[in-house]
Amino acid sequence: MKIKFKLGVITDEVTQDIFEAAEFCKKHGLKCMEVRSVNDHSPFDFTDQDIADINAAAKKYDLSVCAISAPLFKCDFDDDAAIAFHIANFEKCAMRANQIGAKMIRGFDFWDSGVSIEKRAEKYKNIAQICQKYDIICVIEADPSVHSNTPHKTAELVKAIDSPYIKVLFDPGNEIWVNEKASDDAYMAVKPYLAHIHIKDADIIDGKPDGVKIGAGLVDYKTLFARLIDDEYCGNVMLETHYRKNVELTEEQLKRPGGSTFSLGAYEASEESIVELKKIINSCKED
Repeated sequence: MKIKFKLGVITDEVTQDIFEAAEFCKKHGLKCMEVRSVNDHSPFDFTDQDIADINAAAKKYDLSVCAISAPLFKCDFDDDAAIAFHIANFEKCAMRANQIGAKMIRGFDFWDSGVSIEKRAEKYKNIAQICQKYDIICVIEADPSVHSNTPHKTAELVKAIDSPYIKVLFDPGNEIWVNEKASDDAYMAVKPYLAHIHIKDADIIDGKPDGVKIGAGLVDYKTLFARLIDDEYCGNVMLETHYRKNVELTEEQLKRPGGSTFSLGAYEASEESIVELKKIINSCKED
């Protein structure tokens, strides 16, 4: 079986140092990076120096930068000032994406407060217009804290938005924090709208979900990658472990990941996970 997707990592799941993260990619044969926090700056606060560093690291290690993991719409739906702030900063991210060659920016579906899907979809019209202006895609990710907290709900939102500039970011591991399992049919639910994939694993430890090494948790990655290969998925697959060595991420860090404290213990954990992930992928190739 021939693999068409590109394997990479979200850089702050390794380190805040973009050059060290890029070196990690090269060491493990990865082809791309996704940037979230760099030099302790979030995507909404990237400086010209951050952008210069990202470009220099990508060039030095012959990598592409596929996406910016922005926190778009991790805010209250009824907070007009916050929404205006997020839209303005999304456009800043779009400009930055053009500067680093990234074609996607990540978004979410507002803190969960029971707002109708029609109203939430309407808020994405401005985002779609910005995406068209800068020739990028906004990929919406399910997250335990927002309205679309499962892959199925994210697919429903993207269907309701109905724009070629708004697609699904599929992370099967996130659902474990919601339903204590990863649904067997989640991939089929998002497949018509799929543009990007994040990879993490988790298990129920001491009665609650916690990140673990890829392959040691509840996500059936062998089946998922067999399907991706069969379907000739040609997008990006990015490691985002949320698993740490000798460090426990807080609920707030999981809700708003980023910064030096978030990256503590990340290098070793991501190294364990990328080794296991490649083993899973290679086993699919051999079948």
